[in-house]
Amino acid sequence: MKKFFGSKLSIFVFAFPALALFTAFVVYPLIPQIIISFQKHDGLASQGWVGLDNYTEVLKSESFWSAQKNTIIIVLLSVFVALPISLLLALILDRQSERVRRFFKASILFPAVLSVTVIAQMWVAIYEPQWGALNSVLTSLGLENWTHSWLSEKDTVVYCIAFAFLYQYIGLNALLFYSGIKSIPKSYFEAARIDGAGFFTTSFKITIPLLQEVVKYVLVISTLGSMGLYSYIRVMTAGGPGRLSRTVVYEMFYTAFSKSHFGVGCAIAVLFVIECLFVSLLINRLVARKKIEY
Repeated sequence: MKKFFGSKLSIFVFAFPALALFTAFVVYPLIPQIIISFQKHDGLASQGWVGLDNYTEVLKSESFWSAQKNTIIIVLLSVFVALPISLLLALILDRQSERVRRFFKASILFPAVLSVTVIAQMWVAIYEPQWGALNSVLTSLGLENWTHSWLSEKDTVVYCIAFAFLYQYIGLNALLFYSGIKSIPKSYFEAARIDGAGFFTTSFKITIPLLQEVVKYVLVISTLGSMGLYSYIRVMTAGGPGRLSRTVVYEMFYTAFSKSHFGVGCAIAVLFVIECLFVSLLINRLVARKKIEY
């Protein structure tokens, strides 16, 4: 028995159920999409093989690269703006009293449990150019020149959608970071306080380095979640004005279901899966390369 639990066979036996489920619900459904991506397909029946023509059409499409640009903007805002804010909230939350922590944990988690449609419609109302809260506040402060038709202008629409999306999950990510902080032994912080270390020194020298596994996890789910953004765009702008707010996933949906070019849509899907795999592998390669034990 001891030989079994220490062998590679035991790893395979215990990993097999998860591997089987992953294969059945993730890998297998991709196979028909890969096949269709090499065909001219209207969603009902194949009209013949076209080889790499669908991929060529995608890579030459200005609409695809515009969607790619929007996706990158949202991912960068998620990684370099939203995640640092979430981490800062977690660090501040850890310094509060138990009563304050309970209140803020419930408050910052509240947006994450609401429906996407509710959050999106709320922000549509806030961004409304005539009576929306944002323009009303700017006008009352004498900043009329700063008012915009937020969801109708090319310079603001992607950022407004990204802000609404990130607003919903900043609190959830903060709680994930906070959970990681609470798993760090208190003796480290007590020793730091005895040595006279303040908030910033403790955070950058102890807390953040020991959070690297949590950081990697949150970074992966946040990045892939941002790349797959669809529902907010569908509710808030339907990809408009024109095609200016489409992401790669929305472009895939529009191409396949609105234009009935399923072959091209599946080609976009295959390219998107490759992008997600590459980003995931890159994060796992660069972040938390050495396991820290404490």
